[in-house]
Amino acid sequence: MNHYYTSEEERISKSVIDARTKEAKKNALSEQFWEYGYNFCVDCLRSTGVYLDCSHTISVDEAQKTRRSELAYDKDNIKVRCRECHIKHDSKSKL
Repeated sequence: MNHYYTSEEERISKSVIDARTKEAKKNALSEQFWEYGYNFCVDCLRSTGVYLDCSHTISVDEAQKTRRSELAYDKDNIKVRCRECHIKHDSKSKL
């Protein structure tokens, strides 16, 4: 089983990170919906005719590699983006 570390040096399994991340994404969508009454992309503001993703500002992979695994499930690190903006964001962060 893969294990990673948080910035507090807590050893955490990949399965726990994945479960917490799934819950955090669900909460991000719910919070946006309850605040605005609908879900939309935070970058382009589109809400209809697009598939919405939950995108990490700092990727889960980077968070795990840099011993900051808690960022994977930190709601402040998760943004609702349409698929197009999500892809653009991910390609910029790899430069």
